[in-house]
Amino acid sequence: MKYVIAILLICVTLKSVAQVNFVRNPDLEQYSSCPDGLNLINRALFWSAIIDSASEIGMEYYNACGNKYPDGSRHVPINTRFIQYPHSDSGMGGFVLYYDKTPYPPPSPLPFDYRDYLQGRLFKSLINGKTYCVSFWVYMTEVSGYAQNKIGAYLDDGAINKLPLPPGSEVTSVVPQVYTNDIIKDTANWVKIEGSFLANGTETHITIGNFFPNSAVDTITTNYWFGSYQYSYYLIDDVSVVAIDAKANAGVDRWVEQGKSIPIGPVEDSTARGMECKWYHKGKLIDSGNVISVNASSIKYAVDTYVVVQNVCGNITRDTMLLRTVGLGISKMSFENAFSIYPNPSNGSITITTNLNKKNGAIYAKVYDLLGRVVQQEKLLFNNKESGINLNIPNGSYILELKDEAGNVHRERIVIE
Repeated sequence: MKYVIAILLICVTLKSVAQVNFVRNPDLEQYSSCPDGLNLINRALFWSAIIDSASEIGMEYYNACGNKYPDGSRHVPINTRFIQYPHSDSGMGGFVLYYDKTPYPPPSPLPFDYRDYLQGRLFKSLINGKTYCVSFWVYMTEVSGYAQNKIGAYLDDGAINKLPLPPGSEVTSVVPQVYTNDIIKDTANWVKIEGSFLANGTETHITIGNFFPNSAVDTITTNYWFGSYQYSYYLIDDVSVVAIDAKANAGVDRWVEQGKSIPIGPVEDSTARGMECKWYHKGKLIDSGNVISVNASSIKYAVDTYVVVQNVCGNITRDTMLLRTVGLGISKMSFENAFSIYPNPSNGSITITTNLNKKNGAIYAKVYDLLGRVVQQEKLLFNNKESGINLNIPNGSYILELKDEAGNVHRERIVIE
């Protein structure tokens, strides 16, 4: 049986300091179950609404998985409130951030002084004295009667949940670390809200909403689909809290079969999500996001360079990764566990043992540096299934590639010290 295998070439620790988003489930993709009704933001894992209302008004959760339900009010991208795709992937939240306090037209019993606050949890507490960049994306829906400013984020230890306020109340007793003074009125594009702050080390939660009284909020009457609506209604996606000095991380270099699709980026880092990253190939912007999918070249042994550019509150960093192609039909069964290489680390003198028989023929060794250059190569001669290679190369990390005459390949990271 033939397998497609993509072997990691360089340990993650050899790359730049990994980018880490402290927000859990930052793109609201993970869920306990698909949304099939109102007030279901808590189905997005690690997210909830504070001071939640018992009435049928409140924070919504939208996910494309919910399209299978007949209630079209929560479908993505087309539903009864708006037409919009998430900023990334398939999930997003929706909430009321401003109410003009005009009683709702009778005979409706709905409250006329109501706000939503979305709260998420962090992976761990922030570090005292360290500066962090907070960002999130919002979109004003067509159902909004108002566009507004003062949309912000407040980070604390969760104490905001204990405020003695009734459901749907305005929360104006705290000061958000980040908020916008610009009125967000775009109904065609997602808009990024971003700012930085100095942590005190107690922050474990992030709450997003409007923390200012109506008198301090600037608004524009929109009167889109429903001019009688007295509130603003925004979507939210891709929330991040990132150390201001976080570096871009393009992930490890990879090998892949000709023409196959493969994810690139910090694939193994589950915390590297929801951040602003743009990917370039041959000088052209090709995609955005922390992890993207690309197609390998159709040319055997081709090497493609991908560059990721990351923007953290204006701190722009770059990183590169190499994608190398190999021939089709690499056999996992015959070569995956065929060799033992020791000692590793070594002083350059390496012993290689194998469980292969003579049907595999000659074995050729190549040693690559971290830039993909061949620094040494030779044909191995096995005596009683054992051979050796002496590497006269500078100390550092390398990739040892072993290949037989049929084109099967085994690669392993080695360290010379």
